[in-house]
Amino acid sequence: MRVNKDFVKRNIAGETILVAVGEASQLFNGMISLNSVASFIWDNVDECQTADRLAQKIMETFEVDEETAMTDAKGFTDEFIKLGLIIEN
Repeated sequence: MRVNKDFVKRNIAGETILVAVGEASQLFNGMISLNSVASFIWDNVDECQTADRLAQKIMETFEVDEETAMTDAKGFTDEFIKLGLIIEN
């Protein structure tokens, strides 16, 4: 999986958001607010490419247990795929 390049991450007034650009802006109206874990996942999707690898990286960075890391990685990537923010290979 990889991020959809039609969405860009921006930091505005201390909040991290995803904004649609290009063709996606015609289909997706609005912004998506990201918490720290979602932002981390967004930043690491291209490198990790799977929820398992993301979970491992989450455990290393946020010092959480494996179950929590996997729940976050799978939950966020599934939702991002559903919204078209992440593209499955």
